[in-house]
Amino acid sequence: MSLARKLLMSLIAVACASLAVAAATWSSFSQTTANPANAFSAGTVNIADNDAGAAFSLPTMSPGSSASRCIRVIFTGSLQSNVHLYGSVTGSLAPFLNVAVTRGSESSPSFPSCTTFSPDATNYIGAGAGVVYSGTLSAFASSFTDYASGLVDVPGSAQAWNANNSHSYQFTISLPSGASSTAQGLTASATFDWEARNT
Repeated sequence: MSLARKLLMSLIAVACASLAVAAATWSSFSQTTANPANAFSAGTVNIADNDAGAAFSLPTMSPGSSASRCIRVIFTGSLQSNVHLYGSVTGSLAPFLNVAVTRGSESSPSFPSCTTFSPDATNYIGAGAGVVYSGTLSAFASSFTDYASGLVDVPGSAQAWNANNSHSYQFTISLPSGASSTAQGLTASATFDWEARNT
């Protein structure tokens, strides 16, 4: 073997040895630790009532007559929420009808009966115990049209609703004794909505 060939083979052997040493130099022990199976979930905002999809059934009204109906609203969500009441009204009788909305509780709720209804003790707006609105049906609908403008559950001091909180509401509808004869034969209908939004 020529001298040049021997030198080349020697250089190759040295280079390979150097690579092996370098690999050994950069090798190290390693270990990992994990935080496994993290679970995430979104809370809920759930509100319902006990009307089973039925409407208040009110008798045909004459001047001086009134009728009361009650509904229970229950919150079952997991996120603390505020509740606002609003509504919509159609029909030309609405300006003639007065409505009082009273918040309270029922020992044995049975829609739409008010037999076991008891108003809250607080005189919220100066219109009597538990009353949260008193005015005409048309004014209610024009004042409280959506959540943003809605009637705060407790006027002046919004109360947070938590899981399984419930309140009952008594709606007393009346046609004043001094109602104009132009109210004869007129009709109106209303939808009342309670909306919950987490705080």
